[in-house]
Amino acid sequence: MTQHVTRRGGAAAEEDLRAQTRLAVGAMLVPIFFVLLFAACIIGTYHKPHPNDIAVGVVGPPAATAPLRSGLEKQAGEAFDIRQVTTVAEAAHDVRQGDLDAAFVPTADPSRPATVIVASAGGRIVATAAETLARAVTAQQGAQLVVREVRPLAPGDEIGLGVFMFMIVCTICGYLAPTILETVTPALPPSRRYPIIAGVAVLVPTLAYLVAGLGFGVYEGSAGTIAAFIGVGALYTLIVGLGTRLLQVLLGPPALFAALVIFIFLNIPSLGATYTDSVLPGFWRVLNQFWIGALTVDAERSILYFGGLDVWSHVLGMLAWLAVVLVLLLLPVARTLERRREGAAVAGAAGAVGPQARPFAQ
Repeated sequence: MTQHVTRRGGAAAEEDLRAQTRLAVGAMLVPIFFVLLFAACIIGTYHKPHPNDIAVGVVGPPAATAPLRSGLEKQAGEAFDIRQVTTVAEAAHDVRQGDLDAAFVPTADPSRPATVIVASAGGRIVATAAETLARAVTAQQGAQLVVREVRPLAPGDEIGLGVFMFMIVCTICGYLAPTILETVTPALPPSRRYPIIAGVAVLVPTLAYLVAGLGFGVYEGSAGTIAAFIGVGALYTLIVGLGTRLLQVLLGPPALFAALVIFIFLNIPSLGATYTDSVLPGFWRVLNQFWIGALTVDAERSILYFGGLDVWSHVLGMLAWLAVVLVLLLLPVARTLERRREGAAVAGAAGAVGPQARPFAQ
């Protein structure tokens, strides 16, 4: 009798081990899914810039600069959009306002340097591409080139990674907060779940600024500028968190993959932070016009470097995303699904505790 019980217990343990192994192998679909989409979307986008229609003005009287503009158009092809600008002041204004990516002021006398006007805060890669084009022209003339910066990056962010890394932090933490809550406390009621998600949304960009801004000088500005910068970051993190929660409510476990696609693999390549829209491949350039991360990058860049230029148009786009997520969360079907999943989690937790409690009750 004892041997029979022992064999039955051993068989049950073996079956449990097999079940756990199947579950573990299945869980490995997550890193496999991640690496495949990371390679296809993010590495595939960032491995090589794709310059297209970088707007560069050529400064001078139209008749005098016509041959140069014609030569540049042939040399640059679709990578650059060569435009005519009459005066240096006009060119500097257009670059400062973002109407031009850069401007080239040629020189008629090779003994005097030409000038390229750039705004690195609007995109370091684009500024470098424009500078390279200008150097090629001046080298043919045997002249020197002076670089005039009208929208510089912060001294602590000379290669222009500050906004990009800030967005990565806010994205990952915005996604992780509801994911961890669903994993660790699936039965947590909405009255406590959503305040935690909102609190994390405020805390994450604040801490990111305190470390990277105050600590390393990556983000600089007045108190109002920094408050607006953190506020936009908090709004973005909240949208990612609530969006991830919405997917959990509607889809259940597959939400893990859906949220990764929406907020990581479609979002990160289309940000336009280090690779602005003029150097993104076509599909990602389209997403850059309206995707949540790209809207946030444009707002943050405007706040930090462009004096708030057009910031409200980007913030309104972000609020539209938030409104859609909130409306979907408040739909009766979503409320019902959330209560049902919460009830199932409570029942599952009670069932897991129950068998362990019985021996003590006997």
